[in-house]
Amino acid sequence: MRVLLFFLFSALFLCAAAVPPSSADYSTSGAVGGPYPYTYTVKCNPGDSFTVSVGSNYPTSVDILFMTPAGNEWAFNSVAGSDKRTSHELSHTAPSSPPKNNAAYHHYKVSILASTNKQTRFSLKITQRGNNKNLDREYVERAIKQLDALAKAMSNERQRLSGEIKQRVDRIKGIDEQQKRRKTQIDAERAELARMADAIRSEQNKAVRSSMLQTYKFRQADFNADVENFNQVNASRRALYNDYKGIREQREALDSFAKSIKDAWQQNDVDRCVLIANGSKLAQSLGWRTMKR
Repeated sequence: MRVLLFFLFSALFLCAAAVPPSSADYSTSGAVGGPYPYTYTVKCNPGDSFTVSVGSNYPTSVDILFMTPAGNEWAFNSVAGSDKRTSHELSHTAPSSPPKNNAAYHHYKVSILASTNKQTRFSLKITQRGNNKNLDREYVERAIKQLDALAKAMSNERQRLSGEIKQRVDRIKGIDEQQKRRKTQIDAERAELARMADAIRSEQNKAVRSSMLQTYKFRQADFNADVENFNQVNASRRALYNDYKGIREQREALDSFAKSIKDAWQQNDVDRCVLIANGSKLAQSLGWRTMKR
C-alpha cells in the first residue's frame, strides 16, 4: 500500500511540476486596524509543533496564545510573542501530555494586532508538524488506509478537472476560429455598406436613389443583427474563459495540496500527512474524515 501511495502522490506531483509548492498548512492575507486583532485557531495533538510567519506593510504585534478550557469559555496564556514589527517568525511545540478537561486537541490562538492607527495589510503562514512519535499501530493503519483513498480520489479529481479544462479550451478555440471568419465577413459588409452609402449620396435620379436606399436599409438591418450576434458570442466566450480559469485554479490548488502531502510522505511522516489532510477543506470534499490519535 505504501508503494501505491507513493506512486499516486508522485504522479500527481509530476503533473503539478509547474505549480509553486505550498509551504504552509494555512495561509491567508487581510487587513487589521484599531483594537480588533485578526485571529486564527491552531489545533495540535500532543507534541505537535507549528511555526507562524507574518509580514505587514506597517508594524503589527503577533502573539501565540495557549487556550485552556474554563467552563463554557477559554482562558488565554501567551506562549510566544513579537511586538511592533513588520516581519514576525514565531514557533511553539505543544505539550507531550494529553490536553486537560478531555479536550480533543491542544488549542492555540494566533493573534495579529495593528501597532499603529493605520489600516494594515498582512500575510500569514502557519506550518504545522506532527512529532511522528508514539504512534500506535491502529492509528497508522487507519491513516495509511485513508491516505490511500485520498490519493486515489485526488487522482480521479485531477483527471476530471483536466478533462473539463480540455473541453473548455477546445470550445474556446472553436469559437475563436468561427469569430475570426465572421469578423472578416462583418468588416467586408461594413465596407460594402459604406460604398453603398456613398453611391446613394451621389445618385441624381430620385427613383433609382429610392430603390438603392431600400436595398441599403435591408442590408443595414442584416448587418446590425450580425454584429449583435457576434457580440453575444464574444460575451459567451468571456464567460466560458472565466469558467475555464476557475477550473484551472481548482486543479492548481489540488496540485499544491498533493505536493504538501507527498513531501510529508517522503519523510515517512504519517502524522504530518494526517495533520495536513485534517486541516484541508479540499481533502474533506474528497472524502477525507478527520482523524484523531
